[in-house]
Amino acid sequence: MVYAADGSYDYTATAAALYEAVVASTEPALTADDVKVEFSKSGISYQPLDEKNMGVSFGTGDWKIRLSWAGDDQYKGWSVTVDVTTTDSRAASGVVLKEGASFTYDMDAGVMEQAIFDSVIDWENSNLPAKETLTPDNFVMEYYGEAVLFDGGVDSGIWDWAPVEGKRYDLGSLNLGAYPQMGAGEQQIRVKFNGNADYRPSESAEGAVTVEKAKVSVKVHSTNLYVNETLPADFITTDPADTFDVYTIYAGVTSNVTTALYLDLPDRYTDSAFLKLLDPVVEAIYGKSFRQMLNDGMTVGELRALLSTQELLDLLDKLNIDTGTFGQVLTVINNLPSVMDSVSVSFGVPTNRAGLYTVAAVTDNQNYETGVGMGFLLVKMRLSGAQLTWNQEIEGGKLTAAEAQSFDFGVTLSYNGDPSVDQSSVHYLYSGLTSKWRVYSSTTTPPTEPGSYVVTVVTLGGNYLPAPITRSFQITK
Repeated sequence: MVYAADGSYDYTATAAALYEAVVASTEPALTADDVKVEFSKSGISYQPLDEKNMGVSFGTGDWKIRLSWAGDDQYKGWSVTVDVTTTDSRAASGVVLKEGASFTYDMDAGVMEQAIFDSVIDWENSNLPAKETLTPDNFVMEYYGEAVLFDGGVDSGIWDWAPVEGKRYDLGSLNLGAYPQMGAGEQQIRVKFNGNADYRPSESAEGAVTVEKAKVSVKVHSTNLYVNETLPADFITTDPADTFDVYTIYAGVTSNVTTALYLDLPDRYTDSAFLKLLDPVVEAIYGKSFRQMLNDGMTVGELRALLSTQELLDLLDKLNIDTGTFGQVLTVINNLPSVMDSVSVSFGVPTNRAGLYTVAAVTDNQNYETGVGMGFLLVKMRLSGAQLTWNQEIEGGKLTAAEAQSFDFGVTLSYNGDPSVDQSSVHYLYSGLTSKWRVYSSTTTPPTEPGSYVVTVVTLGGNYLPAPITRSFQITK
C-alpha cells in the first residue's frame, strides 16, 4: 500500500504500484495511467479502489484485483483478474510521554495541543518522524474527563476519553451533554500518532500532565450615566475574553448621602434550574430561599455567613462554581471603608439609584486565577424632564383659615409626565409672619393661621433634580 503524508491511503499511487507489481508486459505497451484498476473481496463485483465494494473498503489484505484496458482503433481491449496480497510496509511508530510535564491553560484548544506537541511528547525516546516534519494535526490528543449536563451546569458522573477541545451531544437545539475543553488541574491524557507516508499509526500512549491556571486581566471601564440607563456592554472586560462568572460589587454614597452596597451576581444565579437546586439548601439553613434573599437583600454579616456555609459550598462545587472566588469577594467587601456587618447588601446593579460608586469586578473560572478589576460608576440624577407641580392652585394667592385646614399644599414630582416616581426626595420650607407678627417656619407642616407666607419646594437627593418652585400666599380670617 502507498500512503499519503497524513497517513491516509494514496489510491492513485497504490493503483500504479499494483500495476507495476502485477503486469510484466502489454501489447501495445501501456502505462499505469492507461489501465483501470478495481478491487473485490469475493470476485462478484468490482469497484475503484477509493470506493466501497459491498460495504468493504480497500486496504491491506487479500484481494481480487481486476485490471482492464478499453482498447483503441488498432487493438481490442482486455481484462485480467489476479489474486493480490497488499501489505503495510511502513516503519513502526511509537509515542512516549514525559513524566511531570506541565503547561498553562489556554481558551484556544489548539494552543494546548501545541503545548502537548512541544512539551509533553518525549521526542528523543519516541519512534516518530522528525519533529519539524509534523504538527499537532498528525496526532490524536485526548483527555479523560467527566461529561456535564445542561450546558455545563451539572456534573454527570460519566467519564470517558474526549478530544482536548471537548465535544457536545446535541439533539436538534437540545444539548444532551458535553465534555468541556480540557481544563486546569491534574489531567490524564493519551496521545496517538496517526501515521504518515513512511510510518504506521502508533498505539496510544497515556500519561499525566498538570495544566496550570491561566492569568486574567479584568478592567472596569469607569463611566457615568443617568438613572435607569443601561450599563454599556463593555463596562467590564477581560483579557483573554473567555467565559467568566463575574461578581460585581458596587459600594458608594447615594445622592441622599447614604451608604449603598450592591452585589451583582453572575447570570446563572437567576436561572430557574439553578435556583431549584439552590433554594432548598439555603432555606434549610436560613429559613428562606435564596430567591427570597435576592429579593429582600441581606446584611454584610449574613452574606459573610452564607458564603462560608459548607453545605452551600459543596453544592456550588458540584455546579462547577469555583467557591474560592467567594473569599476574594469577601476580601473586597472587607477592604471597603465603613462597611460593618450591619450594612445592608442589595443584589443587582444600582442604575436605579443616583450616586457615586466604587466598582470591583471579581472573575470566576476554574481554569483561571481569580481576577479583580476596579473602577467607578456615576449614576446621575435626571434633570431634563423632571418637574415639580403644585397639587392645588391658590386662586388669587389667598386662602381663608377654614380653607387652609383642608387645602392640599402638596407638590408632586414627575418625570416626563409620570407622577409614579419616588416622592421621598421632595422637601418643603414654609416661612412667613402670622397676623400677630409671629415668625412661622416649618419643613413639614403648612401654616393654617392668618398671615403672609412663602413656600419653597426642592428635591434633596433621589434620582431627579427638577427646578425648585416657590409661591407666596396669604391666609385670611
